[in-house]
Amino acid sequence: MAKVCELCGKGPIVVNSVIRRGKARAAGGVGRKTTGISKTRQLPNLQPVRIRKEGAVLRLRVCTKCLKSAHTL
Repeated sequence: MAKVCELCGKGPIVVNSVIRRGKARAAGGVGRKTTGISKTRQLPNLQPVRIRKEGAVLRLRVCTKCLKSAHTL
């Protein structure tokens, strides 16, 4: 599958992108107002990796969290 870690299964998530205007109360304004909320996708940080397994070379797309934890080795 595209944009999914082949080890842990981490994939895209949907989050709200909040647009605000105005000056914060702490900075002397009347407060920040929400002017728009739209849904956006956050994708995992996938990196192509070559792994040797039983003499064969596998090419996987792995998230950086799995790479850092040496889950692949």
